[in-house]
Amino acid sequence: MRKVFYSFFCFGSALFAQMPPAVDFSDDHKIAVHNTILAKVNGTTISMIDVKKKMDMAFHQHFSHLAGSSSARYQFYEASWRHVLMEMIDHQLILADAEEKEAKLTDGEVREEMEQRFGPNIMFTLDKIGLTYEESWKMVREELLVRRMTWWFIHSKAMNQVTPQDIRQAFRLYSKENPAYQELAYRVISVKGDAAQEVAEKAYTLLVSRKVSPELLIEALQELDPSIQVSSEYRTNDKTLSEAHKAALVSLAPGEYSHPSLQKSRTDKQIVVRIFYLSERTDHAAPEFEAMSAQLRENLIQKAVAQESTAYLEKLRKHYGFDMKSDLPEDFHPFSLE
Repeated sequence: MRKVFYSFFCFGSALFAQMPPAVDFSDDHKIAVHNTILAKVNGTTISMIDVKKKMDMAFHQHFSHLAGSSSARYQFYEASWRHVLMEMIDHQLILADAEEKEAKLTDGEVREEMEQRFGPNIMFTLDKIGLTYEESWKMVREELLVRRMTWWFIHSKAMNQVTPQDIRQAFRLYSKENPAYQELAYRVISVKGDAAQEVAEKAYTLLVSRKVSPELLIEALQELDPSIQVSSEYRTNDKTLSEAHKAALVSLAPGEYSHPSLQKSRTDKQIVVRIFYLSERTDHAAPEFEAMSAQLRENLIQKAVAQESTAYLEKLRKHYGFDMKSDLPEDFHPFSLE
């Protein structure tokens, strides 16, 4: 069995930086690189310069509009280099497995990917990125091999794991967590005091006879009795609506008032007479299986992919045997602006 001597000098991972899409980062700075050997996997040494070249290719693919900005590139390097290093190490293990399993890749496949990635004038583009044709060819070829191996040993296995029964079960769980509901918009007319019930009945008669929303009758209501209060509009759904409010609103159609009802105020615990006005009711149906099945299947596949990926890489690490070191400090910054 081929041994892989693996010296890894950093740990953890960082996501790629989310660079601003259209900010002017143009500057005259230069980026200095503290080059050092980071890992040796399957006889391949990975240095900080190697990581930088990998990031340069990714930067060209995703942030070409910031190509002239050293500041933007520096931010990208700082946020990405640990993640890229870990990815390169994993890729070397996968490439070792590809070699052992004699995975094939033609020059034509690599050439086609090169043209798609760098355009028809490949040499001009590579010169701008700072890569030689041989370096980029090797990177692209390795990426395609890794893509093929991960399809065979991760993605295809994950897809085969997800059965129609799994999707049905996922739908049952989703439906339980996302049942049908109603969205409501309403106002509350409140009356307090010894004569609250009598005043509320008069207010109800006024509101029903005018057939308009209560905010248009605030002055008329307060002329009837100064203690009458009209709330601002509440917008909520029947899942979070209190039982007292739900009982008053459930039988109303939009534009209707409920009969006055005695309730207890949450704030001061006093008895208050309330009239509810429903201005809007929007029904949201429960999800249908046909509409959700594709997304649920994709979610299950992604979960299986994560599990298969972890299992596959752990198997490779055990098969090729390596030890992990962490000699570089966590606050190590290999790039600087000059």
